[in-house]
Amino acid sequence: MKRKSDFIRVNIADEKLLVPVGAQVMVLNGLITLNDTADCAWELLAEERSLDELSAALAERFNVTLERARTDVRTFVDEIARLGLLEP
Repeated sequence: MKRKSDFIRVNIADEKLLVPVGAQVMVLNGLITLNDTADCAWELLAEERSLDELSAALAERFNVTLERARTDVRTFVDEIARLGLLEP
């Protein structure tokens, strides 16, 4: 999986946000707030990654079990897929 490039990540008042640009503005009317885990996952998804690769990277980065990371990654991926933020 890989994220779409039609979003920019910005920091505003210590908040990490995804802002749609271009045609995505018409699809997603609003901003997406990212926590630290989601922010790291979003950055990693700039390149094609499997669920297992993403989970392993986050487990190492945040010093959590692979099972915990996989659960968090699945939740994040399901949500951004629902919002149309992943490449087909």
